Amino acid sequence: MAASLVLSALPALPVEAVASVAAADVAPGVVDESTALAQAKASGEPVEVTADRTEYSTTRANPDGSFKLTQSTTPQRVKNGDGTWGTVNPTLELRPDGRIAPTGAVVDLSFSDGGPGSDMLRLAKDGRSITLGWASSLPQPTLNGATATYPNVFDGVDLQLTATAEGYREVLVVKTPEAAQDPALEQIQLAASGDGLTVMPGAGGGLRAVDADGNAVFRGPAGQMWDSAGDADAGSQTQLMTSGAAIPASGEPLDDPSQRGDGDASAVLPVKVDDGAVAVHPDLALLRGENTVYPVYIDPSVGLGVSERTKISSDGDKFWMFDGDKGVGKCGTADGYYCGGGYVDRMYL
Repeated sequence: MAASLVLSALPALPVEAVASVAAADVAPGVVDESTALAQAKASGEPVEVTADRTEYSTTRANPDGSFKLTQSTTPQRVKNGDGTWGTVNPTLELRPDGRIAPTGAVVDLSFSDGGPGSDMLRLAKDGRSITLGWASSLPQPTLNGATATYPNVFDGVDLQLTATAEGYREVLVVKTPEAAQDPALEQIQLAASGDGLTVMPGAGGGLRAVDADGNAVFRGPAGQMWDSAGDADAGSQTQLMTSGAAIPASGEPLDDPSQRGDGDASAVLPVKVDDGAVAVHPDLALLRGENTVYPVYIDPSVGLGVSERTKISSDGDKFWMFDGDKGVGKCGTADGYYCGGGYVDRMYL
């Protein structure tokens, strides 16, 4: 089926396409194009071509003989091991094998449940995987939705691993100035290995996990770190202010600690790959600065994922792997937020 396809940062953008119908042998209960078209004409309502369903797209036959393809930038469903379809749900649960994993994701992702000699995380797709290991024994984590928090991996420093539908996020939370003095924070290093994949440097200081043909199966940008200055001083509040009825009673911007907020001091951390390890060197001036506001968040590799999307604003804000609609062009309103005048936002997928 041929289609002219346009993607946006919205969760789903419908695209119209008209195509000829080809007969196909399909499994019982699966609706192919010719069957869907016949059912649509008979009922007068669109019918999904379940044989063409993917984690990111839905195809429907229309009564007039055309087809409608809805292509999404984020997964709309997950395919289970038995071939059935399930819902996207990054909520973590303990598996029978003792690993912690999201309930529904398009990748095979699992985290350690703590203890010595266990891999911090494993990320796999289509039989190929990468493994990242913590240098020492991990404490047993507490689970809160999609996030596993490993307390005090260093004194006063928590490790947070957050599952997403397509990958993960990894953040070290440095809670006090005293914790920031730990020499272990001057280089964050993780053991890295691949099965069918090779971990190598990517563009802009990021990472890629490539197959034998050099195709990137997983990829991620450079690491980053930021403090909590935006929590203490909301500044101009031109970005990420809630609009309308969604404004909190305090009038303060909404805060997501997994992403840098407005007013937070930040630094980009290029990821180094060397001899079975990946590492970043945090910005010590930010980590231990006189004006640093704690907690400080260190995101060593920002997590690898099967796809990437980001919004970059002309004021310097970046939103990597965001959810929902952040807006493009001259910044107006998006996803319940308003940005104020004078900004230009661009999307990259």
